[in-house]
Amino acid sequence: MIEVLVSGWLIGVAIALPVGPVITEVIRRGLRAGFLSAWQVGLGAAASHAILVSLTLLGVVALLDRPIWHSILSGAGILVLGYLGVDALRASTVLPAAEDAARAGHPFLVGFSIGIANPITLLWFLTVGGALIAAHGGGRPGRLAVAFGVSFVSGVLCWDTVVATLAGYGRRWMGRATLRAINVIASVVFFGFAARLLWKLAQTFR
Repeated sequence: MIEVLVSGWLIGVAIALPVGPVITEVIRRGLRAGFLSAWQVGLGAAASHAILVSLTLLGVVALLDRPIWHSILSGAGILVLGYLGVDALRASTVLPAAEDAARAGHPFLVGFSIGIANPITLLWFLTVGGALIAAHGGGRPGRLAVAFGVSFVSGVLCWDTVVATLAGYGRRWMGRATLRAINVIASVVFFGFAARLLWKLAQTFR
């Protein structure tokens, strides 16, 4: 059991490590509104992973492996990332006050939307994630498979918490120029991921 828990936790951390849309928004929220707002983004993303883990255990994720679902998720992801890109670009021009952060949407819902609308995440659960969970459950949703899934989600949330802490409490040492630069970089990341999804979506209609 200990080996399963440690394995799930380490894989969760490894999945959360790369700087993608979730981590970018966690950093941006932390610098804008502090730790709590940033942590809620991570919590929302972890909640989306928890849902996908549950669906994987129930065998539902495999049913979503259809072009129509990939197209729907890609479309939703493009809208969410495009919105975040515009918001980051606006923030790089005029730095908002902490109380203005709510205009960008509730941090939990933003994190959840990024996580659940990312077709790449779904693809991971259809392949690697599903295989790992099945391997620990003997091909069925057993006790070890559930433990692996729970520890995986906790690993994702742990790394998001670390990033939220660094961004939330590190903003006091950053000047306005640094914050503007980070917002510009964030907007480029969001637009880049949105363009990537748009390209993949266009490929499906060829």
